[in-house]
Parts: sequence; structure tokens; C-alpha cells
Amino acid sequence: MTRLFVYLAILNLLDASVTWFGLKHAFISELNPLMQVVYQVNPTLFVLTKAALSVFLLLFIVLKKVPRSSLLKGVIIFASVSYTAIVFMHGFWLVHIFL
Repeated sequence: MTRLFVYLAILNLLDASVTWFGLKHAFISELNPLMQVVYQVNPTLFVLTKAALSVFLLLFIVLKKVPRSSLLKGVIIFASVSYTAIVFMHGFWLVHIFL
């Protein structure tokens, strides 16, 4: 389970940086309504919020408090698969923008 937490934290940071870049240059729009509001308030707050979420995931590992419930494992797997798909979509539009 700790590997899933690390994987999700890394994907979240990657998503934060690529999404910030895409939003800043108007290549994409944020589909998450909550994060869209955060970005509109302050783009730096957007990045800091995403980074904080990754830090919280990593703190579970450092503090050796990674929950082991099957429900949470399902949620983390779903989030990891979703973020993996999002990162691939980001890669797709980045290739089209820069080629």
C-alpha cells in the first residue's frame, strides 16, 4: 500500500505542474470544479494545494500510519488509475502542442 501512496503522490505532483503549465498558457481547462476555483483565486495556491496533498500522502508513510482497509485500498487504486489516465492525456496534448 505504501507504494500506491508514493505513486499517487508523484502522479499528483506531475499533474499539478503540467496542469498549471497548461492553464497558464490556455492550452487546457481545469475540469475539477474545486481546483478550477482554487486556480482562479491564485495559481500559486493551486500548486501549493496539490503539493500539500502529495505531502500528506507521504506523511502517512513517514509516520508509519498507512491505513490498511480494503475500502481505502480500492479508493487509492481507483485514484491511481484515474491519475495515470490523466497523465497520459496530458502527455498527448503536450506532444501535439510541441510537435
